[in-house]
Amino acid sequence: MMGDQTTTDLPGAAEVPDTRKADAEPVVTGSSGSRAMVGRVLGWLVFAGGLGAAVFGIATLHVVISVIGLILACTAGLTLLKLRADGPGPEPEVRIAG
Repeated sequence: MMGDQTTTDLPGAAEVPDTRKADAEPVVTGSSGSRAMVGRVLGWLVFAGGLGAAVFGIATLHVVISVIGLILACTAGLTLLKLRADGPGPEPEVRIAG
């Protein structure tokens, strides 16, 4: 629902307990943390390899190599963004204008 995440306090509104922290995913530790790190490193290697292949394909005028390199780089880049979004990070600050 759109109305359940308001940022302004209304006069006379009932106090709603903050349950977002209880619903949050647990922090990654142990072997899961090392797997995430291996995934990030592998993602960066594929990303760099895809960019290198795209540059090589453009320099040598080979369309197939360029397209494959760009597909690899784009896929790895999107995967890295997803890993970054899913990873633990600071809570976003909510600022009320006023």
